[in-house]
Amino acid sequence: MPERRASLWTYYDRRAPEYDGDVEGAYRYFRSLGVDVDLEALRGERRAVTRELARLRPCAFVDVGAGPGVFTDQIPSRGFAVDQSENALHRLQAEVGDVPAIRADASALPLRANAVTRLFAGHLYGHLEPPERAAFLAEARRVADELVILDSGLPPGARPEEWQTRSLADGSTHTVYKRHFDIEVLSAEVGGELLFGGYYFVLVRSVA
Repeated sequence: MPERRASLWTYYDRRAPEYDGDVEGAYRYFRSLGVDVDLEALRGERRAVTRELARLRPCAFVDVGAGPGVFTDQIPSRGFAVDQSENALHRLQAEVGDVPAIRADASALPLRANAVTRLFAGHLYGHLEPPERAAFLAEARRVADELVILDSGLPPGARPEEWQTRSLADGSTHTVYKRHFDIEVLSAEVGGELLFGGYYFVLVRSVA
């Protein structure tokens, strides 16, 4: 595995027990970038994302890059979770409930063709470098008819693309590739329709 990819995987595995995927976590993240965050606007956008997810038609799904399951139980119907982090999946099963979980790489999913109707990826796509994006999109098309991507928006002060150095409570530092999206850019890149486009969150859906 490339060193930078290994660093990213290690970071999220070690961070899983303390990861905060709620509004407060997003607030701290954008503030760390030097963004002047409007907390009430951020809360409103998060509520809007939750409403849009609830409007999706119920169908069998897989949540890829699920982490500790921040969005897994917001996706209509029943599905299962995939993540590279064993620690994240342990937390997901403890906190979210009876959700089948598989430890795997998003670019090489251990699923048969057309295994599910929907593939959901929350805050995963923006961590993928170009070759990984292509592999992930190919896998998404192989295993599902519909792809739904939720990721970080591009508020004033954030960069569209950067390498970040992040630290954990244990004192370790890790290199993380991160993109922040204008909704039109993300929609064009994955061939999707706009479900929600805000300063802090963007949500698109692409149907094969």
